[in-house]
Amino acid sequence: MSNSAGFHKAMRRRFLLAGGMLPFLASHGLAGANKAKDDIKTKPRAFQQPRLENLLVLPRDHGPHPEFRNEWWYFTGWFKSGVDELAQELGIQITFFRSAPDVDLNNPSRFSPAQLLIAHVAVADPKKGVLVHDQIALRAQKGEAEISGSNVECLNINLPKWNLRSKDGSTWTCNIEGQKIGLQLKATQTQTPWLQGQNGFSRKGPDAIQSSHYITLPHMQTEGFVTLEGKKLPLQGKFWMDHEWSSTVLAPDAQGWDWVGLLGDDGSSLMAFQIRNKTPGKPPVWTHACLREADGRTRDFKNVQFNTLKNWKSTKTGTQYPVSQSIHLDGNTYILRPLFDDQELDARMSSGTLYWEGAVKVERVASEFNSGSKPESKPQMWGKGYLEMTGYDRPMSL
Repeated sequence: MSNSAGFHKAMRRRFLLAGGMLPFLASHGLAGANKAKDDIKTKPRAFQQPRLENLLVLPRDHGPHPEFRNEWWYFTGWFKSGVDELAQELGIQITFFRSAPDVDLNNPSRFSPAQLLIAHVAVADPKKGVLVHDQIALRAQKGEAEISGSNVECLNINLPKWNLRSKDGSTWTCNIEGQKIGLQLKATQTQTPWLQGQNGFSRKGPDAIQSSHYITLPHMQTEGFVTLEGKKLPLQGKFWMDHEWSSTVLAPDAQGWDWVGLLGDDGSSLMAFQIRNKTPGKPPVWTHACLREADGRTRDFKNVQFNTLKNWKSTKTGTQYPVSQSIHLDGNTYILRPLFDDQELDARMSSGTLYWEGAVKVERVASEFNSGSKPESKPQMWGKGYLEMTGYDRPMSL
């Protein structure tokens, strides 16, 4: 994957940093584009904002939305294989991004990066104890890095040796040939699409502009192959798939977020997040949690509280993360335990972000008790999923 050799770590899937993209833009066209615009009248780029009244239509809205600043298609899951090399389960994360930099669209320069396409993949193998990852990033341009959606095929993202596509959202194929990881996977929808928030309008802060359009496909039955260290191994498992697009996300007093996408063994799914406050000791800027049963029924929780059970400090960056947490949701508690501690991704040389994104096992306690007291029943295994944490090294800026 020669196009990604200059990047130290994988690009983050959820809320791309406008400022953090500067190192990438400087090396992929923005500098060259700026040289050509001295005699061109600058016109600020306008982006659409998510709105509650926007009704999502599928399969159309599985495809790209270039009128918004940022967009991502994100897959996380646990996988196993019948061969000895993968006696233990491992976690896989795949993300394809589309980002629209704030550049002058009147600029005729061929170097002007009107759209950027970024993708990354990470494998959490407990035998290694650290993430294995690959990534790629290019300006969108015909014949090299392309993204499209149509009535015939709702999404096709095509980068050199990286491809994600779906005809109608019911089946997705992903093929990646990276320096460290190879993947050939097919994911099939098993449940109806989950429109997060209010019919796909998901608030992320006190102002309605701090929001996204958000679609989830949980429990996607997935099979295929992974290639690690030259060995191609069969895989079977389930993906959690998110598709989000937005133009403004975080409130000014937001530090970062903790987010989970969890798959229950009974076919249920849980999405929860907190947007942490910059001021220590203050309540979160925003929280939300929703449980969806296997039959599609949903329950929004009124009280959402994340508590730290175990901290881990990175020996590479010195950043400390609460890698094991409990999430208290009304009368239920979900306990997150990492597959292993070191699932930190350092993407400061590309996206400007440093974060923790990892596979977690989930236990559940169903009993009415205050978050500060001891549970009244023994935790029971509930499922598996992924935990994402940002802003633990410095405040996020979007």
